[in-house]
Amino acid sequence: MITPKNFLDLTWLSAGFYDKTECALVEAPILMHQVHSADVLELEQSPQESPSVDALVTRLPNLNLTIKTADCAPIFLVDTKAKIVAAIHAGWKGALQGIIETTILKMLSMGAEISAMRAAIGPHLQRESFEISRDMVKLFPETERALFISEVDGLILFDFDAYLIHRLRRTGITNIDSVGVDTYTSNDYNSYRREPDNPARQYSSIMIKEV
Repeated sequence: MITPKNFLDLTWLSAGFYDKTECALVEAPILMHQVHSADVLELEQSPQESPSVDALVTRLPNLNLTIKTADCAPIFLVDTKAKIVAAIHAGWKGALQGIIETTILKMLSMGAEISAMRAAIGPHLQRESFEISRDMVKLFPETERALFISEVDGLILFDFDAYLIHRLRRTGITNIDSVGVDTYTSNDYNSYRREPDNPARQYSSIMIKEV
């Protein structure tokens, strides 16, 4: 498990990015039916079934918000003052649609403040492994194409990590940690791009501890 470096001082928080062998270590995970959307749900109790959203937010303790990924990015958001946390499943489609910003707006509506927020990004597909099509390039604004999309040896590569950090910083969040692990090249993680027929996913979980 990788614990975000910028969360290490938060003793009231449990948060970690687990590899493909560690799913059983996640206790009572609250999972989402992830649909690559920009939909967010605030949890005021443990749900009876997995909600069809791509981000969960809560201020309650002992709710273990859990993301499943295999190339998409797991993102944690924490307000250290109001003690509000969020778990985001960010595929490129969800990120482009605004899943990060929508989640932050939900947290702000609950009393969070940008100045008190920290973000952590877990293992996901990195630039060297993220080849995209020219049709996908057209979906991004010209300014973002220049910043995050490049052509190398005839391949069009997308810097997903830099793009996610850009979307976070654009909201005003400056305390951001990205672990920088490539799920495609690391055999410690499941990768849909490497093994499209493998349904397995790794977990990333965040929870407020009981005070």
